[in-house]
Amino acid sequence: MSVRSDKATPQSDAVAALGAAADSVSLAEGSSFFAASPENPLQRNLVVSIKASLNDLVLKTNKGVWAPSPENLKAIFQQKKFTDLEGSAEAKGDLKSVVLHDMAVTQVSSNFPMSLGAKITGVDNNTFSSTGEPFSMVVLPNSSSSAERMLQKDDVSLAYEFAKKFPGYTADNLSTKGVHEVSQRRFVLVNADHPIVSAISENADRLQMGEIAMMPEGMIKVSSGLYESILPLVSTQVASQIKVRDFSEASVSISPAEFKSWDDARAALITEAKRPLKAQFDAEISAATDDELRTGIRAEFERRQAELEADLDHKPMEMHLSISCSYNFLSNS
Repeated sequence: MSVRSDKATPQSDAVAALGAAADSVSLAEGSSFFAASPENPLQRNLVVSIKASLNDLVLKTNKGVWAPSPENLKAIFQQKKFTDLEGSAEAKGDLKSVVLHDMAVTQVSSNFPMSLGAKITGVDNNTFSSTGEPFSMVVLPNSSSSAERMLQKDDVSLAYEFAKKFPGYTADNLSTKGVHEVSQRRFVLVNADHPIVSAISENADRLQMGEIAMMPEGMIKVSSGLYESILPLVSTQVASQIKVRDFSEASVSISPAEFKSWDDARAALITEAKRPLKAQFDAEISAATDDELRTGIRAEFERRQAELEADLDHKPMEMHLSISCSYNFLSNS
């Protein structure tokens, strides 16, 4: 027979306090877990490297794209949440609902002989080239810089306010999270904390409804007709007011900023590179005194021209970006 004492000991009090403290901060990376603390967002530094020859880019435009796999993107961006005091952890965070605080380029280098237009996930395309094409940023030819350049800075106040009031909800999951349709009886059961319940309550007079009654299961019963008419309005409002970024397919892509395609860029570069050679050829042909000499000059010109094109087509070219970003998640699913 064992005897159990209800008297607390200092050791048991300390263990209990430690457990309570761990629960209160959710044992998460940083001091917040998904969009809870605007003062302490998650931080990531990314290194983007794109290496390709002009021939590669002409034949396969995806050679100009930096795009980690979905698994690698989760490893990069998701938040580590410790599940116990033993150190076990799991990755959390919905990459489709990223609240971006800011994104900046801290270093950039390129040995491309042309300006490059870069499109970066999470950055608005507000930089324009002479073609009218919008880009996230333009990298100058044969350039290198370590001066920080802010690319995007979002107002996150509405997103955090929404996340505190409706935790876990986004414009994409409003029709699935906390919603159970009973189509045979033409009604929908909606969680009491769902944004649509708040919308119905705040517009009860316009909808000519009385007070919303909560069912024993803690859910709200809404007619299918009302649900179907209100949901699109709520989704549109959430999507327009709560700016979230989709990082589930995050990438950086480059293209010639001053040309419509890599083919056009190649043609322009080759024409420019051949200009001195063509001037030399014209001068030598004019000075030639017989047909045999002219034939030799033409053969030499064609050989050097082919060599020049091959060198330009297969020269290794590289562009590197170092990017820092601060962000959080609107949803932890």
